[in-house]
Amino acid sequence: MDINKKRIEKMRDLIFQNLMDSYLPFPLDTKLYSSWANNIPNSGDTVIYTSYMYQISGILKRYEALFPKIYRLNIPKRLMTASKFLIKPKDEELQRAFRILKSITSMLSGSGVNFGYLYDQEPYSGALLLESGFIKEYKEYGEKLYSFFNSKGIKNIITVDPHTTNALKRYKDFIDFDIDVKNYLELVKFKGSGNYVIHDSCLYSRAMGMYSDIRNKVNNSGLSIDENYLITSKEMGSCCGGPLSLVSAQDSEEVSRARAEKLLSVNENVLVMCPLCYENLSPYINNIKDLAEVVS
Repeated sequence: MDINKKRIEKMRDLIFQNLMDSYLPFPLDTKLYSSWANNIPNSGDTVIYTSYMYQISGILKRYEALFPKIYRLNIPKRLMTASKFLIKPKDEELQRAFRILKSITSMLSGSGVNFGYLYDQEPYSGALLLESGFIKEYKEYGEKLYSFFNSKGIKNIITVDPHTTNALKRYKDFIDFDIDVKNYLELVKFKGSGNYVIHDSCLYSRAMGMYSDIRNKVNNSGLSIDENYLITSKEMGSCCGGPLSLVSAQDSEEVSRARAEKLLSVNENVLVMCPLCYENLSPYINNIKDLAEVVS
């Protein structure tokens, strides 16, 4: 067995064990990451569900870089637990994530949607297992996650990012997961201004078939969108490079840089709808915004 395969299997086992023990893929300061919310009920059959994706997107690459060291050095669990206090987003990254989440909840409330929030009890979705191809572990964790949601009386989940949305919707292909899952973009009305090119999430655009619905909503919001069939169409739009990072950081960066160059050839202002797309493209694009930062 080659070293890279052993490393990936070690990563799989570590993530899966953490999820089954704590509903988190690695140690996280959940009180900090849920502190953005206030005056949202902590109960109800409908909840907004962040899966901590916006909050931790800035540190995911640092955890990815840590996995090879865990494999080589056999880092004890107590030191891994301490990592939640050592590996944290920069304050400006966290505050930006909090503003985005507050914007999303404001749009939901303004659209007449009622919801609660699980605060620091919120579990992770399992998206990392699914997207890494660890299907057996994804299914097993999904059963545990479903039981958790049932224990809280949750019947409807409102997601805020494509990876979480896809992970929850895909559970229905493997297990009895009858909780209704909708992304916030399906529920809100919003208005905005400015001229942008959109970088579409591959999951929104192709896996979940939301390309046209999102385009229609954005075009009707007051935003002006520049298009180029070879760069921004559903058929030709390409990935931000993020999914490659666990396998090859160098290849991931090359894809991200190439995608950024193509987008900038259409418009210097780039709009994304995924925290991971933002993290992968922002090093190469000066003016890049999440949709929730430019609409209300």
